[in-house]
Amino acid sequence: MKFWHHTYVGAKRMKWLLAVLVVLLAGSAIADANAPFAWEIQGPKTRQFLLGSVHLLPQVENLIPPGIDDLYESAEGLIFETDLGAITAPEVQVGMMTSAHSARGLKAEIGAPLYEKLQKYMSSLGIKTDACAPFKPWFCALTLDVLSYQRAGFTGENGLDEQLYASAQDDGKPVRWFEPPAAHIALFTEMPDAVSRHLLQSTLEESAKDSAAEPQQLLKAWRKDDFAVIEKLVADLKRGYPDLYEHLLAGRNRAWMPKLIQAIDGSDSQLIVVGAAHLAGPDGLLALLRARGYKLTPYIALPGPQLETRTAPWLQNVELRSGAAS
Repeated sequence: MKFWHHTYVGAKRMKWLLAVLVVLLAGSAIADANAPFAWEIQGPKTRQFLLGSVHLLPQVENLIPPGIDDLYESAEGLIFETDLGAITAPEVQVGMMTSAHSARGLKAEIGAPLYEKLQKYMSSLGIKTDACAPFKPWFCALTLDVLSYQRAGFTGENGLDEQLYASAQDDGKPVRWFEPPAAHIALFTEMPDAVSRHLLQSTLEESAKDSAAEPQQLLKAWRKDDFAVIEKLVADLKRGYPDLYEHLLAGRNRAWMPKLIQAIDGSDSQLIVVGAAHLAGPDGLLALLRARGYKLTPYIALPGPQLETRTAPWLQNVELRSGAAS
């Protein structure tokens, strides 16, 4: 699954619907960048912070870079893509599951050639080849993506957004969002048929590559603050599936801009957390903000003794050294 594919409903909460067994990732990871995909924005009244996140992470204790905690501690409030608490409601999840069923059946929606390719891929994974038959293409695509990530030990509960959200709830920090939960869920439940097919097609095309290594490769790119990798993924999506690119990335970025600018121009410092792919490319938030005259600079956490003592709940188990995560 690509970063552009990491939506909360699709990747983080679908586990609840699919009941897929999570395989915990053995070992640990070292954060190579102090604050990857983090940018400081100088607003007219105060500085703001923009963070490109990963919505799923493996369950390891020393993964999250300490510089992100600096951002959290500096911010007076947080802004997410959507209300993470509201979209977990059982009635919302049940409604989404109901919307995932196809009256015609998956084969009729995507055609015999693509359906045959899907069956071969599912068979290679040891999944019943007709498991997706009653569902719409977008649901099947998300099912396969979530399964591949969960098999690598990645879960939404470990995701950066979830941890920051939980910490804000515990600390009483105000939380806002760009998309109402209904609009966020509608990204899939009301997805046009052609876009839905393209979502599944792109998933199968990626699976033909080294899908087992993809979660780790993307995590490595994030940890190393390798923006070029994400830019390439976004460019590939735009070139190969422009309608999917518009639906999941470009259109949403434009829709977020009024609220984003309002936050940047405000007097309270905010930590703005979105999927990393939303930052990249000519339609990304970085380009859109720069076109409006805002100055953005990569955020670099200062090394020092302050990195040795962290109290945020989501970093309680992180072993920290001065200036680096161990």
